Amino acid sequence: MHAFIPPLRLAKKWLAAFKNHIIMAICAQLNLYILPLDIIDGISHQKCILPTAVFKSCKLRPGTWMKCKIKGYSKGYSVCQVYPRDIDTRCCYMDNCVGTAQAEMITNNYLCVLEPIENQIRVDHIEITFEIMEQFFSGRLRQVGANMLGITAKQILAGFHLTVGCAIRTTDAKRLGIAAIYIDSCAEVKENETLFLDDQTEINIKNFHIGTVATDASDTPPQFFKYGYEVAWKDLEDLLAVTRLSQYKMQFKRIRPHLNVLLVGPPGCGKTTMLNTFVAKHKFNCFHITTDNILQQYPGDTEAALRTVFDNALHLHTQLKAGDPTVIIIENLELLCPTAKSATMEAAHSNRICTQLMNLLDEHHKLNAGIFCIATTSDPFKLNATARRPGRFQHEVAIDWPNEETRKMLFNEMFKHSQTKPFSYQLELNETLLDFVGKRTQGFVAGDLALLIKNIERQQLRLNGPGKVVTLVKTALNEVKPTSVHASDVEVRKITEGFEFIGGMDKLKRTLEVNILAGLRQKEIYKIFGLKLPKGLLLYGPPGCAKTTFAKCLAKEADMTFISTSGAEVYSPYVGCAEKLISKIFDTARKNAPCLIFFDEIDTLAGRRPIGSSSSNDIHLRILSTLLTEMDGVVYDSANSNQNILVVAASNRPDMIDDALLRPGRLSKHIYVAPPDLQSRIGILQLRAKRMPFGKCVNLTEIAEATDFYTGADMCNLCNEAALIAFQRIEDTQNSNCEIIASDFLAALKITTSSLSSTQMGVYLKFHRKRENT
Repeated sequence: MHAFIPPLRLAKKWLAAFKNHIIMAICAQLNLYILPLDIIDGISHQKCILPTAVFKSCKLRPGTWMKCKIKGYSKGYSVCQVYPRDIDTRCCYMDNCVGTAQAEMITNNYLCVLEPIENQIRVDHIEITFEIMEQFFSGRLRQVGANMLGITAKQILAGFHLTVGCAIRTTDAKRLGIAAIYIDSCAEVKENETLFLDDQTEINIKNFHIGTVATDASDTPPQFFKYGYEVAWKDLEDLLAVTRLSQYKMQFKRIRPHLNVLLVGPPGCGKTTMLNTFVAKHKFNCFHITTDNILQQYPGDTEAALRTVFDNALHLHTQLKAGDPTVIIIENLELLCPTAKSATMEAAHSNRICTQLMNLLDEHHKLNAGIFCIATTSDPFKLNATARRPGRFQHEVAIDWPNEETRKMLFNEMFKHSQTKPFSYQLELNETLLDFVGKRTQGFVAGDLALLIKNIERQQLRLNGPGKVVTLVKTALNEVKPTSVHASDVEVRKITEGFEFIGGMDKLKRTLEVNILAGLRQKEIYKIFGLKLPKGLLLYGPPGCAKTTFAKCLAKEADMTFISTSGAEVYSPYVGCAEKLISKIFDTARKNAPCLIFFDEIDTLAGRRPIGSSSSNDIHLRILSTLLTEMDGVVYDSANSNQNILVVAASNRPDMIDDALLRPGRLSKHIYVAPPDLQSRIGILQLRAKRMPFGKCVNLTEIAEATDFYTGADMCNLCNEAALIAFQRIEDTQNSNCEIIASDFLAALKITTSSLSSTQMGVYLKFHRKRENT
């Protein structure tokens, strides 16, 4: 008889397991929408109200303890007793005060699995972690010792059925400043069992933590921060290693490392996101200082708030003995510590705030408490100089503008993440489209790319059906303006027309391809020959010969953004404004690199300095000096075209340009843009014939031969005059044949002349010979 007992027990175990499997399978098919329990019951805890139909189909007993698992989260569940009720079969009511599921997991989600719990065990010893809020330090619990905190935790946990790894979140605990209590470990409980406490249970407080406890943080940074953020991430990791070493102050009494770091980067580059990820990965105890929670109305209140934050951080680190590193994050430091101003009430208030913050940093450095302090700023030049001196924020970590390769990687990663959302169809990117996005997003930061993705998603929802991803991306690109030009007075454009827009001029096109474009397209060969691309290029020649058009087309062929300016835009009646604008132009170009800066009529900006002149008040001399300085700072590297800046200048009077600007290393390459020859004039006419209704009787070669010394602008004017004559002829004769015929061109030739003269041509020939001799 006794020989058959083990098989019977085994059979019962198999039967229970089979029943559990059936319950889980049935519930997985139901997908019950989760509603909060306090809608129908605001008193009870750890209950899950299910439809009666679920109880009948699963054959459940009321009051059974279950792990109610959340759809989409493998480790997200709540510990509840299930009860039946006649409600809609598509929803359930669940309390979430005990479990691993956080509020954001349950919001707008479904109950997918009910997993029965086998046993409820009373335990003698558990280890817990407090997740506290900042109001914990302003309440009574701050004055309570660790033993009394254990008693408080026992009172909060009393009456609950718990599991190892779960968190307890109650309203009473939040009033005390306790966001959650985590059950870290209990050797007496198995995986599928619950535990409960009594008066004899011993509680060991393992750790204190501010913010959500990251239980499954990876050892590597997220995929997003592997592209363009590696250097900044590594610098923060190195400083964290120093922080942990400083905790052994008994062994390193003489070493007091400075643990303050300033994170610098343009707006939208991902400073806050990277810090939040860094804090979550390393389980930092984080205190935030922002203008929202620090700046107060009355004098002295802001300084008191700053002292409170630093005091709370020190109390957590030294008195509560928190096991995780403590960090104070100061966002937008330039708002709290701006540059010194004039003696006004506002300046005095900001100076007091800055002084208080600097004193707090100095005090914590003397205490050697090992508290990590990170500040962010988008404009370090607006920051008070005392904040950046050694001993305070002497470590600076910079997040630079992303280059083309980084933008491609970031966009690809963000796009993949967006396509995981429940669209009716999925889009995929190819390498050609990624290259196009990388080249068209100069000046974009991570925030701009995120906005670009949102625009694409909006178009997907608007179409409500499959569409071409190329069209969606190109349309979204036209709607997003990069951060680099938001607060700039300089207009940055992307040229869409290349050399095909210019008729003829094949020799000049070939010259530009050999001197500029070849170095960009064949970097390796240039590197072998030791060649370097020129920083600057001077296009000189008669008016109307397409110098400006060539500069624009060169920007398109080189895949560069285009910034154009002239003397009329630069000159200002106010002292210093012209020089400031030139500096802004070069600064904007660096942010939108690769970029082509075009100076039209450069002789009006950088004219020849008179010999013997010593006046430093001349605005012309100041502009020239600024331009020379900025040109010397231009870095043009054929190996890394993503950071390249090319300066192109045009002039009708090259002999008036100062020699200092024309030397090698500045505008070193001088290209003569000659009037179009016969073949070029034919090419211009052929290009105009595609846009205007030329008749079959029009002989383009004869017209080109009759327009010797005509510039490109003269040829376009000739075609316009012929079109006006044809329009007038058609109106007079009421003819329906809208064409420009040969007689119209003959009449136009009689009233148009060349804008060139032999004197003008002599000036350019003289300058060309002079540059050849030097």
